[in-house]
Amino acid sequence: MLKTLVRWSAAAVGGILVLGAVTWYTTLPDEDPRGTWTAPAYGLALRISALRAEVFRITPVSCFRENHFPAHYGLVKIASGATISTNKDGIELRLDSALEPIRFTTSDLPTECDDPEHRDGGVQHTFDVFWHAMDHHYPFFEVHGVNWKAQKSLAPETNTVGEAELAKRLRDAVAGLDDGHVQLSMGEQGTFSPERVPNWLKTAPALTHDRLWDTALNEADIVVQKVKNIPIRYGIRADGIGYIAIKEMEVQAGLNQSSYDATVQAFAKVAEALQNADALVVDVRYNPGGADNVSMALAGFFTDRTQDIFQKMAWKKPKYSEPFTARLTPSSDLVLTQPTMLLTSELTGSAAEIFTLAMRELPNVTVMGSRTSGGLSDMMELTLPNGWTLGLSSQNYVSMDGEEFEAIGIPPDIEIPQDGGALLLGSDRVLEQTVQSIRNLILNPAE
Repeated sequence: MLKTLVRWSAAAVGGILVLGAVTWYTTLPDEDPRGTWTAPAYGLALRISALRAEVFRITPVSCFRENHFPAHYGLVKIASGATISTNKDGIELRLDSALEPIRFTTSDLPTECDDPEHRDGGVQHTFDVFWHAMDHHYPFFEVHGVNWKAQKSLAPETNTVGEAELAKRLRDAVAGLDDGHVQLSMGEQGTFSPERVPNWLKTAPALTHDRLWDTALNEADIVVQKVKNIPIRYGIRADGIGYIAIKEMEVQAGLNQSSYDATVQAFAKVAEALQNADALVVDVRYNPGGADNVSMALAGFFTDRTQDIFQKMAWKKPKYSEPFTARLTPSSDLVLTQPTMLLTSELTGSAAEIFTLAMRELPNVTVMGSRTSGGLSDMMELTLPNGWTLGLSSQNYVSMDGEEFEAIGIPPDIEIPQDGGALLLGSDRVLEQTVQSIRNLILNPAE
């Protein structure tokens, strides 16, 4: 399953701060940011001098400098949609696509940073860095039933082991983690994720992402309308039911425009067109994710009040960071308050699950379909010593009632299983039953 996510990589953080072929605006830090700063929960460190800034990725057995740049460019000129600020407690880096900031506090660099170049120390060192990164930042081994300590026995016995064998051992190590955010990119050895395909999709491998959406839009029985700059399709049925298909949580923002504001601007057209619909179906069954701020902007069209909806925290063994509380606010004066059915499936992932977390808290929303994928966390990404990359889930999202969903998925209020065989024949039974439920319970309730 495709997962488009926020990636907390040292290279990405460096890319945010370094001057590149993008549009920039100037934002001066509040105070002098020179010094050494670490964000242990994210495995990141910054070292800033008057002329130079460096970004490090840290594990218990390694410290690699993944980016460096002139400080006067990197810290004064920040990419559109990202800001850096300093205060008495440290540095905060805010990314446009993320809900919470990365917080850095002043700290010495670990001794492993004394020789911080990315050097390939052999397959044993690569496996060691991989194992420790997972051990310190992946909190869900127990949920998946994986004994991570035992997986260390897969470490190469000597450095004579070849790349193909190393790749096999890495794949074997993460086997059993049904998590689309655990990803290995291994050069000529290909990419790998241990995430399992839902059973209904196994029986119907011809059901591509595009084919699934085409079937849903055909079953919706609407004149399909497109939305500029965001992958949304919508329309209103002859019976007064509005249908909205949100294919991804992505938006094309304008110059110096945040993804949140761009989403609000784009979706306003949909809200206006469907404001008089008797009921709504919002479909994110095949939405793999994207940016959390897009999710929050969309969910904000379905509420007229501000409320706390969930908390998230990052893991560094043996504990989580202080929780960040996400707050949903109205996105517009034009609010869609009519009865709304939100459709989810095992292919609803990442930022689409954040959208589901927000929507399920609203009184006018009922979640129907199947449990979501259980891949809510942003993805931490790091480069291994041999140049391969590892992605992993490092955060936990918890409802305000304390319910956890990572590796489990968000359950629907009303379960309607996906039917792969019917979908192959062009019949969308989930949407069909949802529309019938709206007719029976809302449009034509029994006397």
